[in-house]
Amino acid sequence: MEYSLVAAWLMGFLGSLHCVGMCGGLVGALNMQRATTWWPGLWAYQCGRIVVYSSLGMLVALLGVGLKSLPFFAQIQTGVMVFAGLMMIAFALNLGGWMADPFAQLASKLMVRLGFGRLMAAVSKGKGVRPWFAIGLMNGLLPCGLVYAALSATLMAPSLWHAGLWMTFFGLGTVPAMMFVPALLRKMTGQQRGFLLKGAAILIVAMGLLMMFRGTAWVQLMMHGSHGMEMDHSGDMNHSGMGHPPL
Repeated sequence: MEYSLVAAWLMGFLGSLHCVGMCGGLVGALNMQRATTWWPGLWAYQCGRIVVYSSLGMLVALLGVGLKSLPFFAQIQTGVMVFAGLMMIAFALNLGGWMADPFAQLASKLMVRLGFGRLMAAVSKGKGVRPWFAIGLMNGLLPCGLVYAALSATLMAPSLWHAGLWMTFFGLGTVPAMMFVPALLRKMTGQQRGFLLKGAAILIVAMGLLMMFRGTAWVQLMMHGSHGMEMDHSGDMNHSGMGHPPL
């Protein structure tokens, strides 16, 4: 379990460098409305995102509980793991600048429909943390390939609690990029930023390939084990029949 939580955090941390562009830009725009950085509001925003991620993870895990009774659940698991790996690879290609973000336009349209502009105006004028938390909740619902990949892994979670914890650690992994990485990137040269993003992209590709491999290998192991049990059971029956011939 500890290993999987570390993997969830790393997945969020490495992939969140992409978030600096959209979500980090949103946070920067909110901060520009104030003379100084208002940390309570920023943390409320992060908490809103993580609450949504955890809730979605538990909902997907609940769906997985219903699917486990299906006879072809192993094939579903394979498909989900391959899908998650492909989503991570596609996300990494975008992070490295090798492919356009397929969700960018959809996310922009949803931001307009969800009323981000009105909430940002309320945040810039208000003193409470509720508008910041509300923006975090809405931001957590925006289309994102990295989030979809993380949610795919929760379909095989052993419990709703495990799924929620996995997505919580995933969300915590995105916090450094949202809070501190933008300031760090501004101090780096364009070439340095390019090397950093491409290095993170290569690591995410490796994680995606590993996820696909583990998914297919696990199902093959399960199918082989099931076949072996059937063979053993058949052998026992034959042995029983030979030992007690009919009268």
